[in-house]
Amino acid sequence: VRYEDAIQAVDTQVIGADLSDNTVEGVIDEADWFPAVTITWNPIEDLQVRGGYSETLTRPQFRELAPAVFVNTETDANFFGNPYLVNASIKNYDLRAEYYFARDQFLTFGLFYKDLTNPIEEILVPAETLQTTFINAPAAEMYGFEVEYEQVLPMERWTAWDFFDSRDLQIKTNYTWSDSEISADGEVAFNVGTNLNPVRGTTDAAGRIEDGRRMQGQSEHILNLQLGLINEDAQSEMNLLVNYVSERIRSGEILARNLPAILEQPPMTVDLVWNKTFEAGTGEYQFSLNVQNIFQEGYEAYQERGGDRVYVDTYGQGMIVSVGLKRMF
Repeated sequence: VRYEDAIQAVDTQVIGADLSDNTVEGVIDEADWFPAVTITWNPIEDLQVRGGYSETLTRPQFRELAPAVFVNTETDANFFGNPYLVNASIKNYDLRAEYYFARDQFLTFGLFYKDLTNPIEEILVPAETLQTTFINAPAAEMYGFEVEYEQVLPMERWTAWDFFDSRDLQIKTNYTWSDSEISADGEVAFNVGTNLNPVRGTTDAAGRIEDGRRMQGQSEHILNLQLGLINEDAQSEMNLLVNYVSERIRSGEILARNLPAILEQPPMTVDLVWNKTFEAGTGEYQFSLNVQNIFQEGYEAYQERGGDRVYVDTYGQGMIVSVGLKRMF
């Protein structure tokens, strides 16, 4: 069990004005106990089963707590904080089975469930330009499973090609499926005044967020894959890296205007990295080649209603090629 007593305070002021009477402060002052327990069982050799329960919290970022307007440099949209945010508390339930082939080589399967109180959500606000702010939703739950696999396979056992005699295939991958539901059963607190003169107001959460929708920022599918060819004799290593994240909510809806949430589809990235170590003269050097975003997938953000889709942001991403040379010490 862990005890934590913390104060988070953000002072927001107008530049050039009298500092004695223009300070707006967002404060979170809490003391909490965080219990945790883990039970581990080894039913057979090289197999480990673990069950766990823990309690944690998530604090708002400073800008999420400050009632000032900022620019999101990734989307060029304005957002402003909410000085009436509170910490989000999380109860975590986990069950995991791990089978080890060798040291640092394993196959695992895990189930998880999270019960969240006051999760922080970014939502759209009615304005002439695209703006967002933050609220504490009453509650949410998240659940899913994760599969992770890491192993090194000697290629000479799997192929008759002489090229692979001194090379090993390294596989690292994990896949996570998850789902979540937001509860609008309760109230949310927000600023009904101005940025300089905030006033705490509350309203029915059902008027601000759609009950039962997924949590903002949560994707159903996440996949990471690394395939590598390792040649210890030649001191070289080549890796192919794949990262995929499925559609997720970027900003929540505006129910008062019947405007849907902004969804985003991050690009799938495929990278190639090659490292080669060699000796020259009296020194040892490493040459590297890095090719990023081979398929040059772009980014899309949009709003959907029925069969209609309106794009908010779209842009392409090019391929990046870099080479490097460094001396090893």
